[in-house]
Amino acid sequence: MKKIFLLALFSLLVSNFTFSQIPDHEYFKANGEVYFKFQNNLKLSLEDLTTIISIDKVTNDFIYAYANENEFKNFLKFSLNYQILPHPGDVPNVRMSSDVEEITDWNTYPTYEAYVAMMNNFAVSYPNICQIVDAGTTVQGRKILFAKISDNVGTREAEPQFMYSSTMHGDETAGYVLMLRLIDSLLTSYGNDARITNMVDNIEIWINPNANPDGTYRLGNNTVTGARRYNANGYDINRNFPDPAAGPNPNGPWQPETIIMMNLAQANKFVMSANFHGGTEVVNYPWDHKAALHPDDNWFYYISRQYADTVHANAPSYYMNGYDNGITNGYQWYQVFGGRQDYYTYFNYGREVTIEISDTKLLSASLLPAHWEYNKRSFLNYMEQCLFGISGVVLNSEGQPVKAKVFITSHDFDNSEVYSDSVTGFYQRMIYPGTYDVVVSAEDYSPVTFENVIVQQNSSTNLNVQLQSTIPVELASFTASTAGENIILNWKTATETNNQGFYIERKTNETTWQQIGFEEGAGNSTEPIQYSFTDINVSTAKYFYRLKQVDLDGTFEYSNTVEISFMKSQPTEFVLEQNYPNPFNPTTKIKFSISTPPRPSPYQGEGDREGFLVSLTVYDMIGNEIATLLNEPKSPGNYSVEFDGSKFASGIYICKLSVNSGSENLVKSIKMLLMK
Repeated sequence: MKKIFLLALFSLLVSNFTFSQIPDHEYFKANGEVYFKFQNNLKLSLEDLTTIISIDKVTNDFIYAYANENEFKNFLKFSLNYQILPHPGDVPNVRMSSDVEEITDWNTYPTYEAYVAMMNNFAVSYPNICQIVDAGTTVQGRKILFAKISDNVGTREAEPQFMYSSTMHGDETAGYVLMLRLIDSLLTSYGNDARITNMVDNIEIWINPNANPDGTYRLGNNTVTGARRYNANGYDINRNFPDPAAGPNPNGPWQPETIIMMNLAQANKFVMSANFHGGTEVVNYPWDHKAALHPDDNWFYYISRQYADTVHANAPSYYMNGYDNGITNGYQWYQVFGGRQDYYTYFNYGREVTIEISDTKLLSASLLPAHWEYNKRSFLNYMEQCLFGISGVVLNSEGQPVKAKVFITSHDFDNSEVYSDSVTGFYQRMIYPGTYDVVVSAEDYSPVTFENVIVQQNSSTNLNVQLQSTIPVELASFTASTAGENIILNWKTATETNNQGFYIERKTNETTWQQIGFEEGAGNSTEPIQYSFTDINVSTAKYFYRLKQVDLDGTFEYSNTVEISFMKSQPTEFVLEQNYPNPFNPTTKIKFSISTPPRPSPYQGEGDREGFLVSLTVYDMIGNEIATLLNEPKSPGNYSVEFDGSKFASGIYICKLSVNSGSENLVKSIKMLLMK
């Protein structure tokens, strides 16, 4: 129905807006993408079009868009009047420089090599507070670089992680140079400017000046002339992220640049971020994909308003004054699927906005210093917001960090809750001023509720949390190691509640799980307790062990499985080991070792058998032979034989090992107790 409506609607458009020449294959081969516009109607639904082409901006009169060859073919099926426009990246004579010193006048664009050199120089010049993170490579092998700035830059601290990123549309270049300048400003001001020093001391700041260098340097590393919105594969990266409504692949397979940003989000815990674009001047906040407002819409409105209002105080009256005086809800402007803003906010429980900082996409280099003056205070204001709200560290009773959900009762929904960092336990919940009930919860822990938590504007409320385990026994470690001829199992509990004890179970690739021992538990304890068990009934094999922890009421739970390969050493003496178990009922194992080098035995000449003549015999206490377990030649080695006493009465029995080497007869015996 929507497509029929669009077709009918555009048949009524003014007649003097005619079709332009249709770009052919050679056009796309030369240009990579097409930039065009078509007339807007306030009654027009863009839901169908936004999944087909990359809408750039929407005004009262026109809709501006980009398309690759396949996207444009699909757009033509709507039979809409359009006009091909000069590409915003085709700006001649852009001022470029490969001289890092010259670039730091901030009125020129760097060559790609100079950009990489500048980033590396930041880390060389400020090694204590700056690292350069190579997050990955683009389609054409260029680097996606981040400057990570922190007072303890090599350590993940219990503090918010913040991220700025720019120019994921390669032809929107103003933010590219402004982010380089912001990095420089933070580093040179640290220790001199109290506000910036405080931010560097208390925030782990990540800044990526260019998220699509292939698009920016499409015609080569020495010029940004010819820059393009899409990546080298012809995809709009800012339509390529998983979307809550459109699914995991809104405009096709994930691109390398997309995957880099997704991996970065998974490896870190960015509580707040912003994505810089160009083509208009506005702060755009979630959601982009749907009309419903974010649960923290009032907070998003406040921080967006703060950014724009600060700009207004430091810029000409015409700068960033459109829309709602410089800000807009994304969907109310136009719908977008697959944007990074909604991906980071929805799927990663962060808070991201999109900031358009220049009506001109490829801004003249001479205007870059002015745009820095317009925005530099807002850059700091926005970043500083990640220090405000509710924050703290979530630990367990052992002082270890816990990944926990921090949920605002009667407020959070639609993935607006936040989670503490599994590495540090730190969380930051930015929220509009008010009074809230906060619930901190994690699997296997009892939740903790804080009632009537007061949040004030531009201040922080600290709530550190210690979660208590709901698991009767919290197993901190379980390991296996060899010690001589034995295997030692060690495990430690962090806490115990109603713990009867542990059954030790063992298996090999050839056997099923068997109980081989029991260690009594401590019952109840909040202190770490160390346990150990020695398995002496082993031979050469790969063994698997697990613990069956049993509560006083009989309920039980299995631990993880540990495995170990055990290789018996060549015996150095003649040994008959005590049977195990002993006492036994009805079976027990008898182990022995033969070490003397083989000599001719009485069996030589009877086929090909060589070695010792070994007999293993069981007698009762009055000397009657009741069982012959073994009577055959054996080579040197370690052996194990099972004795089944189910046919015999309880009592003491003698097991005798006899080894005849030809020149001597070696005899050893042990006592065994059968107890039924």
